[in-house]
Amino acid sequence: MPDQPDQTPGGTAQHSRSGDAAGPFWSWPEIRRGTPVRVLIDLLQYAIALVLLVLAVVVLVRSFVDFLSNPGGYPQTLISAVDGVLVVIILVDIMRTVLTHLEGWAFPYRPFLVIGIIAAVRDILAVSTRLTLSSGGSTAGEASVPQSLVELGTSAGVVLILALALFLTREQNVEEETAQ
Repeated sequence: MPDQPDQTPGGTAQHSRSGDAAGPFWSWPEIRRGTPVRVLIDLLQYAIALVLLVLAVVVLVRSFVDFLSNPGGYPQTLISAVDGVLVVIILVDIMRTVLTHLEGWAFPYRPFLVIGIIAAVRDILAVSTRLTLSSGGSTAGEASVPQSLVELGTSAGVVLILALALFLTREQNVEEETAQ
């Protein structure tokens, strides 16, 4: 068994590649045990999660206040509010991923795929809104139509690739892979 110590010819036990192997304090098994390095890493990651939470709250409140304070430009303020909410969703998903990483020392990659999809959809909404608002009669917006179409195509391609990656990884069990 890989978690059992291997017997050497002299009868002493040597640990193989298990998480229980003792080593210098900077080795991965020792960091996972609770050394000062682990405590520092945990504190830093909790600080990152807290900063992400504060940013999400600030963006959400600011979007809400901007939406209510500017009733004249309704389409643009509505689009800005939706954009702000999507940014909040992205920030909260990143914060949740950091906290999940802290709980299990695993790296959950699926939330990043979802975050990427949300970010690409946000770009699609922003570009399509910009095209819709510029088609109202101003000729200055027509010069950027080819560039906007390239942006739309790129974002749509990103969504498709990330959705395919999410679909392909649906059967993988991250918990079993990190437990070994």
